[in-house]
This record gives sequence, structure tokens and C-alpha cells, in this order.
Amino acid sequence: MMRNSTRPSFEEETSIRMAYLMAALTSSDPHRLGRYWLAGRLGGGGQGVVYDAYDEAGERVAVKVPRFDSAESRARLAKEAAAARRVASFCTARVIEARTDVPAPYIVSEFVPGPSLRQVVAESGPYGGDRLRRLAIGVATALMAIHRAGIVHRDLKPDNIILGPDGPRVIDFGVAREAGPTTSGPLMGTPGYMAPEVLAGRGATGAADLWAWGMVVLFAAHGRDAIEPGEPMAAVTRVLGFRPSADGLPEPLGPLVTAALAQDPAGRPGAKAVLLGLLGEEEDEQPAEALLARGGTLAGELTGTAEPGLGAVAEELFAELTDAERAAVPEVFLRMIDGDALRPVGRAELPGTEAVDALLAVLTAAGLLTHGGDGYALARPGLVQAWPRLREWVAANRDGLPVHRRLADAAALWESHGRKQADLLHGSNLDRTLKWAATERRDLTLARRESEFLDAAAAQVRLRSRRRGLLAATLAVLLAVALGGLGLAEHLRRETGRQRDDALARELALRAADLRQTEPPLARLLSVAAWRLSPGSAETRGALYDSLAQPVTDAFTDPYNGTDSVYGLGHDGRRLVAVQEGVARIWDVPAHRQLRELPGVGASVRKAALSPDGRTLALQDDQGVRLWDVATGRQDGDRFGGPGDGAGELEFDATGRLLSVSEGVAAVERWWDVATRRPLTTPSGLGLDAVSADGRYGLVAGGAKDRAQLWDLRAGRRLPAGWLPLRSNLLEGEFSADGKALAVTANQPAGGSALSVRTLPDGAVLMGGESGDAVEFGFGDRFVITWAYGQDLVIRRRPGGEIVVRRRPPGPVADLRVDEEQRVLRLLSDGGSVHTLDVSMLFDPQLARGDDHGRFLLGPGARALAARQLDGLTLRDPATGRPLAPALPWTERHPALAFSSDGRRLAASDGPTVRVIEVGTGKVSAGFAVPGASGVDALAFSPDGRTLAVSPAAADFTVRPVELWDLGRRSPRLVTAVRGGAVAFRPDGRLLLTGMSPTPVDPATGARLPSGPGLGRLLGGYAFSPDGAQVVLSGPDRLSLWDGALKTQAGLFPAVPGSSVGELAWSPDGRTIATYESGARVRLWDVRARQPLGLVFDGMTDLATGNESIAFSAGGRRLYSVASDGTLRAHDLDEGHMAAAVCRRAGRSLTAQEWARHLPGIEPFGVCP
Repeated sequence: MMRNSTRPSFEEETSIRMAYLMAALTSSDPHRLGRYWLAGRLGGGGQGVVYDAYDEAGERVAVKVPRFDSAESRARLAKEAAAARRVASFCTARVIEARTDVPAPYIVSEFVPGPSLRQVVAESGPYGGDRLRRLAIGVATALMAIHRAGIVHRDLKPDNIILGPDGPRVIDFGVAREAGPTTSGPLMGTPGYMAPEVLAGRGATGAADLWAWGMVVLFAAHGRDAIEPGEPMAAVTRVLGFRPSADGLPEPLGPLVTAALAQDPAGRPGAKAVLLGLLGEEEDEQPAEALLARGGTLAGELTGTAEPGLGAVAEELFAELTDAERAAVPEVFLRMIDGDALRPVGRAELPGTEAVDALLAVLTAAGLLTHGGDGYALARPGLVQAWPRLREWVAANRDGLPVHRRLADAAALWESHGRKQADLLHGSNLDRTLKWAATERRDLTLARRESEFLDAAAAQVRLRSRRRGLLAATLAVLLAVALGGLGLAEHLRRETGRQRDDALARELALRAADLRQTEPPLARLLSVAAWRLSPGSAETRGALYDSLAQPVTDAFTDPYNGTDSVYGLGHDGRRLVAVQEGVARIWDVPAHRQLRELPGVGASVRKAALSPDGRTLALQDDQGVRLWDVATGRQDGDRFGGPGDGAGELEFDATGRLLSVSEGVAAVERWWDVATRRPLTTPSGLGLDAVSADGRYGLVAGGAKDRAQLWDLRAGRRLPAGWLPLRSNLLEGEFSADGKALAVTANQPAGGSALSVRTLPDGAVLMGGESGDAVEFGFGDRFVITWAYGQDLVIRRRPGGEIVVRRRPPGPVADLRVDEEQRVLRLLSDGGSVHTLDVSMLFDPQLARGDDHGRFLLGPGARALAARQLDGLTLRDPATGRPLAPALPWTERHPALAFSSDGRRLAASDGPTVRVIEVGTGKVSAGFAVPGASGVDALAFSPDGRTLAVSPAAADFTVRPVELWDLGRRSPRLVTAVRGGAVAFRPDGRLLLTGMSPTPVDPATGARLPSGPGLGRLLGGYAFSPDGAQVVLSGPDRLSLWDGALKTQAGLFPAVPGSSVGELAWSPDGRTIATYESGARVRLWDVRARQPLGLVFDGMTDLATGNESIAFSAGGRRLYSVASDGTLRAHDLDEGHMAAAVCRRAGRSLTAQEWARHLPGIEPFGVCP
């Protein structure tokens, strides 16, 4: 590899970065604690050591190992760790797990990426104004959450406050204590931040944390500790005599800090009182969770910049390697893994190539490996889980690694003993090793010694084949073909080529993810190329799914863009006008090509607009508006209108006959008749800010202080419209295309802006709510679209105003256009970029139309859909949408529903009554009323269909025991061991999972069954695999996989930020899990790899009602989903079909230049044939 001698090499920079992130492990540190692999030390001291670690799903955590001096301290830790886990995660680092039942107890908490408050202040200086107030709010919010859980932090200080990506977080509950009248014990904490009563030996209460809060605020405000660190007793003396000075602190911080630093703890306010004071609110009865949520939201804007994690650092280093070095990476790391432990690897164990030598040097220089007398070792064991590539290599080779370990050890012994035949493998060990080496190896090649060892073993087998039978002989022949007949060099060449293809495919998948927002077509093509190179990889399959579900279908950026560029979108966004240095260029946005160039348009252009037919260009400069004939490039007529000095817009109406001109610094908008060059006015002479398409209605906003006006221009009179906002508050007005509605956005007294849509001329309310500043009707007036620069794009469906899209755009939106024909939105940014957003899903047919209180459930194999609709309960065929039987009258608007395992029967509740319906005919075959119940929360058939589990609901909201109803006898049995919640039978019928938190029950006896630790914390949904061997559970922040008896957690899936899983479904082969998530997203998960495969649908909304449903078809080739609005969708999961669909969306193939850049050294093949 080429190295630049004038600056540190990339691996040296990597080593420096990791040294900054964390200290290396020492020889006395373990490699792992439980299921957590350690990557380094985050800190250490007299109270214990805190490690940077990664769990089995690759999630980063902090693991603290406290120091103990007695059995009493160990027991205290167990009690206080349980209390710490009750702390709600508002501005705190959530405690994930506490193991006090192991020889070295430890506490696992959420890792918060970002610098500490002390680091931020040291690098950027003190806080002031709003930033200081938000910091104080964040820390007070954290203390309120901590104190509500009944514990005291006891070591709050700037070092224990992290500025994370979502705001300040209080960390390190390692010294937190369960609160009593006073919390005493060994003196723990930092003297400069400890309260006087604690230093005096009177113990710590919540008031001690408020003292520390005040000291933290003073530190942040002044940039130094209020009590300088030094000799402990001197610090104690200064604390006992400390008198705070709140000079310079803004209101309301000054009085609150002074009160918090009172010498008498009884005089200090509580955390809730401080938070209320900071928020400017009085004590009231609002729920604590609402107050905590508000505090967390306000503090959330105070973020820090985090260094990347270990996996990201490794990925960056991997990208710098040559192809040969990349191919050798799995060779090196996989040989260091020995089951659940790590081992050093000698140089002789590795292939003797120059690429391996170079790789070892790079990895050692980067600090990922150490080199000692025993060979090379992994310096940071957490890399095994932190780096997705390595985690996948380990998963793919898990079964073969023990076989290779035995082979490597046997080959070393054979060579050290003089290569004696007696030391060769034989019997079943030989059979297994030969089979692995010949047919099952994936990412490991054989070192010279190992190849020669197996050559000798193969020769021995051939000599004894008659006595040993045909199996070993056949394996020996396979091995001979792999290693002998073709030659070791040829075998290694093929292995290297395959590894190169796999590595390149994974890299292409990652690159596609990076390009989806900026170069969507290229990202799609790279996804397909990655899948064709390595179709079995979870990463490449996921890239294919994500590319098809990606809402941003195209992105075009003006290649001449500059700071003085002026832009305007055509009527449907397919044309972009760009003006730079007196030259106007018109671009075809979908084709990414220039159509026209008009020089000499002037150097002072402020705004640009193109007529809907593309023939006229309007440009506004510091003197007024000029029109240009696009075909000839000549100016058409004289200037009109005022100068374009303000923000505002220049925009043609849909006919091209009118032009909206924003004039002057105040950006007052006026409509002009293009043909006559005259402004449109009311009969009284007022300028019009909006005109309906048919010319009947006009809106006057202006800049006056009185109310905006609505005029009937045909009748020449002002219409009564007291519902319009004040002119000074009105932001934008837009008439619908049919002229029957008016949408306005206006500033609100409490801040923000609001939308109001009313009918004309009577002003009846159609919809309203919070919104962005700009508004537009779209798609035949069926939708109302609002947006603002740097805010969410929101689409509401008419007439009811249901929000069907809420999504933060790829970049700040300066302007928006609706392409009705292609069913896309085009979003223009200030930098001359146009993103095309596919919203065609808004037009998917609602085959099962419901309302906000409807209910939907797909049956097994997606052969039937049950829908509680406005006209009753219906059963439909999901493939066609047609009814399977007449609708049944139904009173309950949100019934509990359950299909039998064969899909032939449906159980549905109607108040306290449960009916069983034959799916094929719609006839009710059984029914019963649940005694004493007001309704039913959940239902589930046993696998044999004879028993129905019922979770009753009570009118007084008490939780009642689950009932097991014998459908033949119509009689129930109570499961008194557990109450309420969802219900699900394991496929063998011998276990029922139920309860407010998942609890396994024996359905035969009703008794609880033993379950594994941590199961009770999972409060989301759950689903058994088809064979019942596994069950997937959601919550609190990710999916977890358990064995079918719920005794052992088999693995965790990575967390997906901002996602909350509502519905779960298994594919028929048990290899894939589908989830319906918040945001109306449907995602697939690879069970074996424990990885998300990708999205198959993105509904782009944050709404979720819990009424959605998903199910695989019987063959698993399709996935059906039903949205809360009754929209039924079928998702084709055939990856060949998906690749073809992605190619169609890309609309082209890779160019020669793109191939050379992204697939170097790969013989061209048909990515999109």
C-alpha cells in the first residue's frame, strides 16, 4: 500500500482515534463478561472499572465492574441495581442488565456516544443563555427520573454528563444508592460536587443530587469547577463553607441555583420543582411522564458530536486496504476465535502471502492487533461483535471454526513430531474434517502446513479405502479435487476470487446505502450488482429490499451551483431553471441533462420561474420582472412589477396566464396578468395575494394589521370571512384547483404555524392542525401538502385531514412541486438539488376500508382477511380483495380477532360475547358470553382448534385472569396464575404465552412454567416460529429471540433507531421474520444472521394505531400487509423479481466509468440484463 510520508498513515490515525475513544484493555482484564465483548476501558478508579463493550447484536454498551470488599456490599449492589433499572430513560443512560449472581458482578448500561460536559466546556468554552438553560433542564429531568425510581445518584458531576446525539444524558449509576431516610455507607463521589451533609457523614438524600446540580450549572456557566479539585480535606473544607454566587446566570437559573446550593438540605427544592421552575410552569397535576418528556424534548437540541464506534473505525480501515489485503482479513480474525474465547495466532498458521504480511502490519499499527511472543492477538475483543463484517464472518463459519481449530492443532502436532503417520487424523474426526475442508469451507483457506497434513491424510484414506468404506474415500476424492487435482495454487486463486466477490458485494451494499439520498439510481444499480455477486448475503439481500422501498427515487444537482445561484422549478418539477453570472440554464430534471442556455439575462437576478408549457421564463432582478422567450432566448416585452429584494417567490399559476410576484424587502406577493402586464386587484384597488383557478375568488393578505380578506371577484364584493387570520399573521394562502376550498397557514400566538382548510364561500371547516409555513393542494385536490424550510413534509388526505405522510425531507425544502402524472413530489433545496419523492403509495386501493376504530387481521398463509369495517365484520380474499362471505352486523368497533391455525375459523369478540365464524361461509358456528366481562382484549385458538384462550376486559379496568374455553362444551377454565394481556399458543399446544408481560403457562394445568431472566421486561408483541422451537419478542427497543420454552434468550437483533415494532410474522420456513413498525414500515429480518434484511415498504408516516396486520403467503413468496386505513398491499419477495423491479426503477445500467469506479477488477456482467 502507498503511504504518505508527510502525514500520519490511515492506520496510525486509526490508532490515535481509538486511543482517544478508550484506553486499551490490560492483561488482567477479561475479554468478555457474559454476552458482552469488551473493547477497551472507558474509565477506572477506586469504585471499579467501566468497559466499552458490545453485545451479541453489535450494540455498544457500557459495562461497570464495581469493586467489593464484603458480601454485604455485593448484596447491596443487587438491591440497588434493581432500583436503577426502574429509572425511566429521560436524559439518563438506561440500565440494561445487572448480574450480581456471578463471581465478578457487573452492571450494563446504555452507551451514550458523545463527549462529556467537561470535555465540551474545555474545548468550546462556557455555556450561556439558552444553551445553559437547556443543559440545566436536561440534568434536572434526569434527576427527577432517578428520584422517582427511589434512588440517589450520589456522583453527579460534569464527567458523568454526556452530550449525546439526542441531548444531555446523565450516566454512571455505579455509585447510585437506593434512597432511604438518608442513604449512608462508604463515602463515594467527587468531593467538589458532594453536598455538605454528605461530607459531614449524615448520608445522602435526593437533596444531595440537587446540590450537585447547582455545582454543575456553575461549572457550565463559568468554565471551571466552583470548588477547585485538590487535596480531599481541603476540598471538604471549601464545600462546608461554600456560599454560591449566581451573578451572571440568566433567569430563572439564578434563584434556582442559589436555592439548590443551600447548606441545609431541607431548604433545597426537589428535582421536580427545579424542572417546573426552569420550564416556567406552576405545580400542577400533570402526569410526571409528560413533564419528563417535555424536559427531555427541550434538552434534546443540546447535542454533541460523537466519535464513531469501533465497527465504523474498522470499516473505514477496511476500505483503505487493497483487494488482496481485504481477502485476507477474515483469514486473520477467524483464526483468533476459539469458541467463546480468543487465542493468539502465530505467523506460521496463516497463509504465507505478501498480502497477509502487509495486513498484519496495518492492523497492528492501527491498534486492532497486538504482536507478542505468542504471535498476533486481537487487541480489542469487542471488535468480534462491533464490526458487522466480522460478526457475519463468524456467523457464517460458526459450525466450521471448531473443526478448523482441531485441524490446525493436529497439523502443528504432526509437524512438530516429524510428520508421523500415527499423528494423522482418523476415524470420525477425519471424516468430519475432510467433509468441512472439501465442501463446507467459506472464508478460511488452508495454510501450507494444514494443506500438506490433509494431503497426507487423504493419501492414507485412499490406501485404506476398502477397509474404511466409501464415505471417507469419497471425501478424500473431493479433497483431492479441491486441493490436489486442480493444485493448491488454483484452489487458493478460486477461494481468493470468491472472497473478493463476497467482500466487494458487501462493500457495494454499504456504498448503496450511503448513496440512496444523493444518487438513488446509482444506489439501486449497486444494490443489484451486490446481490448478483453474493446473492446469499444478508447485506446484499437487504440492499435489494431497501432499494425497492426507497422513497427518494432520484436526485439531481445543478453542476454549476454556487453561492449566488438562483433557482426555480417548473410547474410539475420536471424542469429546473438555474441562473448564474448572467446565464440562465434550463435542465431536464428526470434526464439530468441541459435543455437550453440563455446568456445575457443580467447579473442581478433574484428569482426565476418557468411557465407550465416551458415556453416563457420569468426573471426578477433589482429593478423588476422581465419575461424571456425560451425558444429564441430573447426578452419579451418590458419590465413590470417591483424589485425582488425579499424572500418570497416568483411563480406562474397552472394556466401560465398569471404570475405571482414577490416585491420589495417585505416580500409582498401580488398576482399579475402576464398578457397585459397589469396587477390583479379587488374593485377597491387592493392587490391580490391568491386567485382561484377559475378567477372567481381572490385573497388579500398584504401587510396591514387588519384581518385578511376574501373577495368574490365576479360579483365585485368582499365576502364575510371572520375565520381568516390577521394579515400580519397569514403566511400563505392557496385555493384548490376546483376553486371550492381555501387553505391558509398562519403564525400562532404560542409559536409555530397552523393550517386551516375551509370550503368556499361558506367557510365550513374541512381540516386543520399544526403545519409548516407553505401549503399546496395536490393530485386533483385529494391531498393538502404543507412544509417549511428544515421541517417535516406533511400530507393530509381530504376531506377528513388524516395525515398520510410525515417525513423529514432529504434536505431543507426551498420549494415543492407536484407531478400529478408520475405521482411524485419534487423538492428543491437552496443548493440547486432536486429530490424526487415517490408518493404513489397514497393511491393504493383501500380494499378493506375502515375508520380510526377499525380492526384488521390476516389469517394463516394470508388466505383470508378479517376486517371490522363501517358496514360490519367482513371476510375477504387478500389476493383479490373480494368478499368471501356476506358482511356480518357487528356492534364492537374494535373487536379482538383470532384465526384458527388452519385458517378455517375466525373468533371475534362483540362486547363480552365471542363468536366463532366459518371463514368459507361466514356462518357463526359457536358463541358464548364471558361472564362478568365488559369486553375482550385478546383471543387465541389452540393448535387443535378445540380450545380458545380469552383475555377478558373489565369495566373498572382491573386485570382479570385469562380463560381457556372448551369450544365443544362451551365451558371455561381460569388461568389464575397470570392475568390479562395478549395470548398465543405454541404450535405444539403445550405452552401458552400470556400476561401483561410475557409469561409461559401450561395450558393443561394453568400453572406458570419456568422462564428465563429478563423475559418479564419485554412488554411488546411476540410470535412463535412455525416449528415452535423459537419465539420472537419485541421491546423495549429491539427484537429478541428466545427458545420455544422461553427459558433462554438465543440472540438479539440490532436496534433500529426511531422504530417501534407493532406486528410480527414468521415465514413458513422459519428463516425470516417480518415486522410492521411505526412509520408504517414493513421490514424483514434474517433469523440466522440476526440482522435486519431491509424494508419492503415505507409508508413515510409516524402514525400507528395498532390495527395493522402482516402475514406471509403459504409458500413464503409474498408478504401481505394491511395498514390502519384498510389499505391492503402484497409485497413480492422473490429476489429475482425484486432485482428486475429495482432495475426498472433505475431506468438504466451502470456506465463504463461507474463500473471502473465501483467494481474494479471484476469482469463486466449483466447487472440489469
